[in-house]
Amino acid sequence: MSDQLSLMAVYAHPDDEQGVSGSFAKYARRGVNTTLICATRGEAGEIAPGTNATPETLGLVREGELRCAVAKIGVRHLHLLDYRDSGMVGTPDNQDPRCLHQADLMQVTEQVTRIVRERKPHVMITFDAWGGYGHPDHIQMHQAALMAFWLAADARAFPEHLAQGLEVWAPSKLYFNAWPRSRFQRYVEHLQAEGQELPEWILNFARRAQPEEVITTRIDVHEFVNLKIESLLCHATQLGPNTFFRRVPEHLWRDMLKTETLMLAESRTGRASDETDVFEGIT
Repeated sequence: MSDQLSLMAVYAHPDDEQGVSGSFAKYARRGVNTTLICATRGEAGEIAPGTNATPETLGLVREGELRCAVAKIGVRHLHLLDYRDSGMVGTPDNQDPRCLHQADLMQVTEQVTRIVRERKPHVMITFDAWGGYGHPDHIQMHQAALMAFWLAADARAFPEHLAQGLEVWAPSKLYFNAWPRSRFQRYVEHLQAEGQELPEWILNFARRAQPEEVITTRIDVHEFVNLKIESLLCHATQLGPNTFFRRVPEHLWRDMLKTETLMLAESRTGRASDETDVFEGIT
């Protein structure tokens, strides 16, 4: 695979990249140029017991965790946008004027577009329109990435970039993260076989999962399962005892990690389904 191919993910917080950590590792090892945009340092996240972060230092600690994680999976270029984590709607963090949710969407889009023109990704990945579960930062980055996908190719958009020496760039594909309901089914069956009642948190996961028919792309990353776990463990502050990762039996969790699923949202190469490679159709 040519090292001229380029992959970019556009996310909001440290650890959001874990949904495609295996794909990053797989393509990085094939010579693909890899880029991650992370809009915040996750200052509003929870702090797991046994970690040395405090509410005052959490952003700095999570940045370090992110750098640990992306180094393991082979992300070549990391761009932090310096917004503050917004937390969920209705929380005090969500009203902070420094937070991503309060930022002007076109200003966020300009920054993403600039990086797209600089790094020239053939493929972009971001959140779906609901941000996976309604997090306002996820939704903001979904919108910014979607607009940047189209605006980066338009010389009328942000002409100051061109005056500064950047060129327009047209990414070929834009994907959204998509978690299929089948991913949780084995765990549900495990709980039922054990005679356990289904906890509310797994029901919430199942509700926000996607039906199988929207999944266009399945990336086989079975050979990177151990590396995915190592990368995830870098995010120690986010791995408290009540997280999904800590509750699922290891053999089921490993099985879930073998495949990463996406939905092709926009394409300049034509629509596709049943893909096993995000660069399919790109020459």
